[in-house]
Amino acid sequence: MSLRAGGTADLPGDDQAAEQPSGPTAAADAQPPPPVAGGPARDDTASDPLAERVRYLHRRVVKISPARIEVRPPRSALILPLVGVLITGGLLALVAVATEDLPFWVLPVILVVSVALLPLSGLSLVYAVFGANIVADRAGNNVSLKQRFLGLGVGTNELIPFWKIREFLVEDVARAVPGPEADVPAHEIAQWQLTLVKKSGRRHAVGSFSVPRDREEEGLDLVMDVAEAFAVLSGVPLRGPIW
Repeated sequence: MSLRAGGTADLPGDDQAAEQPSGPTAAADAQPPPPVAGGPARDDTASDPLAERVRYLHRRVVKISPARIEVRPPRSALILPLVGVLITGGLLALVAVATEDLPFWVLPVILVVSVALLPLSGLSLVYAVFGANIVADRAGNNVSLKQRFLGLGVGTNELIPFWKIREFLVEDVARAVPGPEADVPAHEIAQWQLTLVKKSGRRHAVGSFSVPRDREEEGLDLVMDVAEAFAVLSGVPLRGPIW
């Protein structure tokens, strides 16, 4: 079903069903394309936008429940900090086992690298397992944004009360843009983005999802599913989609 502004959904009637061809060729042509990554977006949540489910956006995992929405890093975020912890452990083991065999100048270098790498890798590992980029809490009536340092889970949280949020915006940031001399054509990949817009005008990206242009509505359904959950939980207006 198309979500373009001003469009209406056509429901199949008896006369339409009678005109549909039959046979194995028609059945093969009628098969829909495989769904986009992230699973079915809206069929199972049409009646309850806050039904418990998990949605997968670009480098973010969204866990939706009636009282809380969490946007977490993906499991792939474990790889880099885990490698850092293993490297640090190997360096410290080398110092413990082969102290007498190593040149004197190597020991300070290993210690400096270990002291710098171990805390950053350890904190990043803990954040990748337990941390969340964005948390919308019904009980607290706010959205918590992690202000991360160097891309890690280190830093402060910015608390945004629901009443300070102007809207949630869904738009295709890769759409065609009119220019002063010539229009900038749309990219071949549609990039749907969900943005939190404060009343002050400041914007915070919540998540995005990219899909080929010929299947842009499937990616839109996924992002709109997450956007509707945020809007219902917070009571904030939802604007979009902007094509």
